[in-house]
Amino acid sequence: FKKTFIASWFLGFGWFSFGLYWIGSAFFVVDTYHIYLLPLSVIILPSILAIFWALAFFLARLFTPKTKSPILLIIINLSLTEYCRAHIFTGFPWLMPSMSLASNEYILQTLSYVGSFSGNLVVLTLSILPIILFSHLPNKKLIFSLLFIPIFILFSMSFIRLNNKELLNKNESQILVLVQPNIKQEDKWDLKKRKGHIQKLIKLSVEKEYHYKNKHKIIIWPETSFEGSIPNELKLLSNISKKIIKNKNTTLIVGLLSVENSKLFNSLVFLNSDGKIDYKYNKNHLVPFGEYIPFRNYFKTMAHYLSPRDFASGSPKENVKIKGFGDIITLICYEILFSNEISKRMSGNTKLIINITNDAWFGKTIGPHQHLALAKIRAVESGLPLVRVANTGISAFISPYGDEIVKIPLYKEGVRYTNLVPPLEQTLYKKLGEYIFLVFIFFIFFINHFNVVSFQKEEL
Repeated sequence: FKKTFIASWFLGFGWFSFGLYWIGSAFFVVDTYHIYLLPLSVIILPSILAIFWALAFFLARLFTPKTKSPILLIIINLSLTEYCRAHIFTGFPWLMPSMSLASNEYILQTLSYVGSFSGNLVVLTLSILPIILFSHLPNKKLIFSLLFIPIFILFSMSFIRLNNKELLNKNESQILVLVQPNIKQEDKWDLKKRKGHIQKLIKLSVEKEYHYKNKHKIIIWPETSFEGSIPNELKLLSNISKKIIKNKNTTLIVGLLSVENSKLFNSLVFLNSDGKIDYKYNKNHLVPFGEYIPFRNYFKTMAHYLSPRDFASGSPKENVKIKGFGDIITLICYEILFSNEISKRMSGNTKLIINITNDAWFGKTIGPHQHLALAKIRAVESGLPLVRVANTGISAFISPYGDEIVKIPLYKEGVRYTNLVPPLEQTLYKKLGEYIFLVFIFFIFFINHFNVVSFQKEEL
């Protein structure tokens, strides 16, 4: 048991340390004492996450008789612990095995049928098929077939789905404008440079205005677009919107901080042609240690050393409805990781997901690319088009099939105009949710039970 726990912990540590090394880049952005915490972030976080994997292997070995193979129970437990990792302690579903399915546009379609948690089972099952085939399990060919055939059918359906995808008719009267200013993170909060940052954002926003007059348009700025907060910047926001918005069919979305009743929020606002706020969204799902320090009251000295103040979590509210665009789900940065953040807010009238973010913290690493992959997964699962706009990162408009319709690369300043495409009527995952995951778990439990019974008969 000890050897199993240690070996599987190192497996998990390798997975998470190589996959999440980019988090350490954030400590180089600002030249402060926080850089001394870098080793803690790149070692402690993977060490904690690896415990989930170690427990999966340990419990599989614990509940399997010594003479029998725990291989099937391992993938069941790993899938269940990944589900737990995505939910407990506010959740951290980054770098789940199913994320690898986003690396190919064909296999990405599997997630429209089964979702990310069942996708974990698919990836893990594929990884053990060679082991089963070359093992000494009784009825190994039958077990191999029972596992392989459903995955083969799923992949075949995914290939057919993409090859026969609906032609998404672009609505010429619905325009999305993605504005990526590419402002360095160390410069963003410099008050001396603020005016230049705002001027850059305005210039990009009106660059091709003459091509799109009198059309329904949403101009999107990234998370915390510039230094400042509301209500202090209400007059400035009004002036900005009047410079950019030329007709009543245009809306400007701005990400910035806000203060309400002495609480600090990471927010976005929808501005109309009169310079007034039509809708305000405060981020609900905050980043532990990034936006708040867990258990601050119990470790006040250490917490204050890390950050003098926490962000507050916003209250759930109805989706915004924009004339010409319909019902829209708004998400800020980290919230795109969570399928349930979308499913609980999705209705039959939802037409679009808007996700603003800022990946400048993570430099030219794999982090921003992983963030984009997660956005693609959410679009495919929900069957909704998704637009993500970053300060820098990878801004993109993603179709319900995961296609990048337009894109602004990492560390590039730019603006992209695109027509809105319609959502899909339905996806299997959207309809059934995690019931599919439960069915998959019970199916492999059944095969595992069959395997154990076969062993017992062989021994007799």
